[in-house]
Amino acid sequence: MRLRIRGKKLRSCDKGAAAIEFALLAVPFFMLLMGTFETGAMLLVNYSMDDGIADAARMIRTGQVDKKGITAAQFKQLACNKMYVVSDCASKLHVDVRKFKDFASVNIPPALDSDGNLSGSVTKPAYQIGKPMDVVVVRAYYEWSFVTPFIGKFLSNMSNDKRLLATGAAFRNEPYGDS
Repeated sequence: MRLRIRGKKLRSCDKGAAAIEFALLAVPFFMLLMGTFETGAMLLVNYSMDDGIADAARMIRTGQVDKKGITAAQFKQLACNKMYVVSDCASKLHVDVRKFKDFASVNIPPALDSDGNLSGSVTKPAYQIGKPMDVVVVRAYYEWSFVTPFIGKFLSNMSNDKRLLATGAAFRNEPYGDS
C-alpha cells in the first residue's frame, strides 16, 4: 500500500520539469539565435562592401586613380578603409577591375568554378582602370566564414562551407582628360 502511494506522489511531482524542458530546447534555440545574429552580421558586411566599393570605384570613374597612379594593392586598401565592419580585409577581399570598349562587350568570368572554389578571375584579379570614356567593371568578393555550427550547410555557396559575398559597379569613365 505504501509503495502505491509513493509511486503516485512521484508521478505527480513536477519539480525540475522546467529545467529538463529548458535543456531540451536550449540548444536549438541558441543555435537559431546565433544564426540570426550571424546572418545579420553577414548582411552588414555585404552592405559595407557595397559602400566601400562604390566609393573606390568613383575614384576610378573620375580619373583620380589614373592621375595619382594608384596601384591595385593601394586601390584594394582604399576599398578596405571604407569597409568599417570587415575583418581581415587584406586577405579575404578580392577586387577585380576590368575595362571594356562599350557595355555590349562586357563579358565577366564567373567567380566560382563548377566545384564551388574561387576561380582564377578572383584569385588572380585584373586591374585595368581604363582611360577617359572607357567602360569599367569593378567587382569585389569577400569570403565569409560561418561561426554558427551547421549554418554553413544551408547558406554556403562555396565548397568549404563558406559564403562568397559579392558586390560590383559598372560605369563609363568620365572625360577627365589632363586637367
